[in-house]
Amino acid sequence: MKIIFNEQKLKISDRLKQKIEVKFEKSLEKYLKHYQDDLKIASLSIEKITRSGYQVKFDMNLPACPVNISETGKVLLDTIVSVKDKAKRTIRKNLEKLKKY
Repeated sequence: MKIIFNEQKLKISDRLKQKIEVKFEKSLEKYLKHYQDDLKIASLSIEKITRSGYQVKFDMNLPACPVNISETGKVLLDTIVSVKDKAKRTIRKNLEKLKKY
């Protein structure tokens, strides 16, 4: 799984980017194993908001399963984990719907 980072109003270190990629890959790889590698591309937009903390947006276009999640929080890693969990639930839910057919 490849994640494209879009940083707005802040700079993210390479170490943190690598940690985020590992978290997403461990969590989502189980559900994405049936897709080709060129479809496993996601966009993660992280923006620093002045008083309310951070806004994280996750976008991934899978066939019959577009995943678009947005979350706001005060702590960056907690917000990213929340987005990861929501993405996992969304992908799992959509794959269960597809299995019915």
